[in-house]
Amino acid sequence: MAPKWQELADRLAVQIRRGDFAPGQHLPHIRELVAAGEGSKATVHAAYKALEAKGLVRSSRGHGTIVRPHKPIRLVGKRVVLREFTREDVDDVLAIIGDDKVTAWLSFDSRDRAQAVAMIEGTIERAQQEPRTEFHLGVTKRDDDHVIGFARIGLSGVQAGKLGYAIAAKEWGRGYATDAARALVTYAFKELGLHRVTTAIGPDNAASIAVVQQLGFACEGVLRDHVFTNGAWRDSLLYSVLADEWS
Repeated sequence: MAPKWQELADRLAVQIRRGDFAPGQHLPHIRELVAAGEGSKATVHAAYKALEAKGLVRSSRGHGTIVRPHKPIRLVGKRVVLREFTREDVDDVLAIIGDDKVTAWLSFDSRDRAQAVAMIEGTIERAQQEPRTEFHLGVTKRDDDHVIGFARIGLSGVQAGKLGYAIAAKEWGRGYATDAARALVTYAFKELGLHRVTTAIGPDNAASIAVVQQLGFACEGVLRDHVFTNGAWRDSLLYSVLADEWS
């Protein structure tokens, strides 16, 4: 069983990442939590120290413990902007992941509104984790803040990341996926210090294969029965690019 201070720290961390406490907001004073039965002064103090070590809060002498502002990522490409998701993006996201035309090429079946909400909530929570291991961003046009797609790199292994992306069907053929992938991979190499980025693509997904080939990815081979979607197993082609190959 975890010590009481750890249980309290874990519970508060979940609340912070979920957005229950806004950036810059004060956490309850130690004596308030003691009075609420959360433990002794030492217990609450240890929990707050653990949150500080995670980078979720900062201690301001005379002003209590304050939730650290989350530094949002914003990447500007030639055609698109990549930004953090917000809870207002649900309808736009649903139009993408709820469309069979789009999900026919992805690793999951079409999702409903509740699943779209869960996706966004989870993405927002993971974006605030320290250290951050997922960079899942909404794709918008440069002159319109509505989400038309998404691009994601999940950290995996040593200085390695897995790339994924999708664009709304009505926006296909306009170069948005290529521009979004280019911006995110550039960020991965230059800002995150990754050495290798991979992506897995269905063998029949000619458009996505063209995207990564244009960006300089090399095909490494076939991942057999890699994903189960639309009621059947599907192979994937594994593509990769290394930092010293990226331009």
